[in-house]
Amino acid sequence: MAHALSIYLPEQDNDPYQDLYDEVARLNGDYDPFPAQFTSFHGQKISIRESNQRLKTKLQIINVGKSNQNYALSESYSDYHYLNYIAVKCWIDFAIERSPASIGHLSYGFQALKSIKLSDKALNNERAFSKEIASNISSIIQKNKDNQMIWLSMRMFANYAIENAYWGFDENLIFKLDEIKIPNSGGKLRVSLLDHENGPFTRTEVAQIAQAIHQENVPLQTRICFKLAMQFGLRPIQLALLREDDVYYDDKLLAWFINIPRVKGRTAQLRRNKNNFVLRELPSHLAEDISELNKTYSEINMLDLEGNSLPRPLLKAETCHLELLGQKKLKEYAWHLYSKNITELFRFSRSLLNIQSRHITDDDGNPTPLKITCYRFRYTLGTRMVMEGKPPEEVAIALDHSTVASVQHYFRYNRDLIDFIDDSFESSNTIKSAVMRWQGFIVDENDGNVEGTLIRVSDIANLGKCLKKTQCEMHPTVSCYSCSRFRPFKNADHEAQLKVIEAERDFVKANSSGAVLHQLDEAWEGAIQIVEAIKSMKGEE
Repeated sequence: MAHALSIYLPEQDNDPYQDLYDEVARLNGDYDPFPAQFTSFHGQKISIRESNQRLKTKLQIINVGKSNQNYALSESYSDYHYLNYIAVKCWIDFAIERSPASIGHLSYGFQALKSIKLSDKALNNERAFSKEIASNISSIIQKNKDNQMIWLSMRMFANYAIENAYWGFDENLIFKLDEIKIPNSGGKLRVSLLDHENGPFTRTEVAQIAQAIHQENVPLQTRICFKLAMQFGLRPIQLALLREDDVYYDDKLLAWFINIPRVKGRTAQLRRNKNNFVLRELPSHLAEDISELNKTYSEINMLDLEGNSLPRPLLKAETCHLELLGQKKLKEYAWHLYSKNITELFRFSRSLLNIQSRHITDDDGNPTPLKITCYRFRYTLGTRMVMEGKPPEEVAIALDHSTVASVQHYFRYNRDLIDFIDDSFESSNTIKSAVMRWQGFIVDENDGNVEGTLIRVSDIANLGKCLKKTQCEMHPTVSCYSCSRFRPFKNADHEAQLKVIEAERDFVKANSSGAVLHQLDEAWEGAIQIVEAIKSMKGEE
């Protein structure tokens, strides 16, 4: 990622790392060269090149109010140019964006990248690379559970590569790493999606955020970022790449639409492929906010070095990035915000929205500010779609994944919910008592008009039929009530099953996360609607 205050080698100078850049370009489609000088988190100007233009091995970085020490930087963390490039870029970007405290971890921990071994296939096939890099990094963390600097550095490396949309890195890697239990690391739950700090938002938290972003102290641009993230689960880089003309009104369909740039694949990242967009209908309230934002900047125009108007991004930087204006292939993005600016916008919004977490406390037991990131909105959208019974193909498209393999963790997560509910069911006397009170009716199952699998609550009692042809990841007899493919029998005792769901709901509400409760809420509401509909059919009050 290029930075406004960084200085790069003149184009006529030979960069000794060109072979490395070429490999990155082959896989990732584009690259930023290593700078010659950057400005640190605290404003210190640091030269990182020797007289022969190779990287210095040690850099003195001032940590204001704490220390002034040397930090090791290497040009050969890994045997692979691609991983080596990402590691160096990660090191430099952390030095620019964060205090030097985190650099100490990277200087030591990145040495573990040397143990990564990849097949020839992985270096030419993104899917193979994703699997092998996940396996390698997981192995490093497993072997270094007791060495915090190493396993923490590996997670920082993985997160950095994902957030910057590097080829072969996606959220599936983080979910795999989260399955590794680290001693004394905070008691992580089984998967990150059950994590109150980093996993999906609860419905209550989403409602709080939706209300808070309309406060007078929230800038319009911030409000739009939040709404787009909530509605479409966009990555920071997707938000950064949006332009004004991506949003338009269709006079024939009488609706607003938005073209969302896809960022997976080598040619997608910088809008190079005009066909690599996903068209989505835009809610009118969000379209109105975007129109208002565009009017605010309607009188402002930015020019390139030749005096030509630059494309108009939806989210505009205060000033053009000079380092991009001098690059023919990149100058059209000079007015865009960087994705890191979007990430920082969400991070800084915590104090702006002032929402306290109901689950995370500090050392004194006081609630901490709710952690808000773009990726938490993505996780929320993904889990919600799975709970609604959406197929993997639809979830993959919605979250901008090239294959369904990248969204399987959402379905595995839903299976964890099922296991949790089953465990809770077995351990709760309240739920057992509710089941004992079940009074089912024997129903006529010979009606051939409706095909499907019978949904049983006992050997003699059936709730209805399931029209789904494939294996269902939902919780049988519970989540059926929130599924559009469920066909309830009109003579089944749905009121009794409603009591069972209510008992489960009360128990889980007192013992688990909002994500589990959300699934039961959906089923509870569906069961109520079915009970009322059947009463209406029978003419009951």
